[in-house]
Amino acid sequence: LLVVLCLLRVYDYVRAHAEVRAGAALSHGWQLLGLEGLWRIDVERTLNHWAQRHDVVTFLANHWYQFAHIPVTLCVLAWVWVRYPESYRRSRNTLVFINVLGLAVFLVLPVAPPRLLPGAGFIDSVANAGFGHAQDGPIAADQYGAMPSLHLAWAVWCTVVVRRIVRRVWWRRSCVVYPVITTIAVVLTGNHYLLDVVVGIGVALFAFALWPVPEAAALEVPGPVAVIALPAASDRIDLREAAKDEAPSFAKSST
Repeated sequence: LLVVLCLLRVYDYVRAHAEVRAGAALSHGWQLLGLEGLWRIDVERTLNHWAQRHDVVTFLANHWYQFAHIPVTLCVLAWVWVRYPESYRRSRNTLVFINVLGLAVFLVLPVAPPRLLPGAGFIDSVANAGFGHAQDGPIAADQYGAMPSLHLAWAVWCTVVVRRIVRRVWWRRSCVVYPVITTIAVVLTGNHYLLDVVVGIGVALFAFALWPVPEAAALEVPGPVAVIALPAASDRIDLREAAKDEAPSFAKSST
């Protein structure tokens, strides 16, 4: 936990002090929107406006985006450390690599999220809820790290780790809902593009390709097996013959 928390602190520190040009981040954001428009997958604005007409949906999406990201991930990591220590090191390494790769992409390719693109028509419910920066105010450098979506990368990490370790079918199926809900939340709030989501998922899967987490069944060592040795056929006792031999003595003792 300390390793991950320190990594998060370093990640935030570097992002906040990096010499990020706002013009480059905004330009890259417009380029992503244009690319999605060519592929006809630019649904972020439509979903963002739909969510603003439903206060409950907007409230849940903003709070899910703000508060589910770190606590869920650290709880899964702590659970692996306590219950399945054999899988902990590989699980931690994948999470560390996800963050390092995300930081590298941010330094090379800063991208402004959809909600911070002036004139794009997005409603910034995140800033309205007090969780982020608005377009008309000073924007910190760490707001330009939309690519890749680490929310999705971490959500996929949690799902893969749980599915590799847990045996119960119900848990293995239900944990897939987590990245799906996270995808909906980051798109509805205008924090990420669909391409951010795809790249975030790809980063997580690439990390698992480097450090695959073994399944729990492969880590179990079978306990001692009790072996009952049956006597050979020549050593077996014929109960009927034994009864005949013992019959006289039994009768004498009875008399």
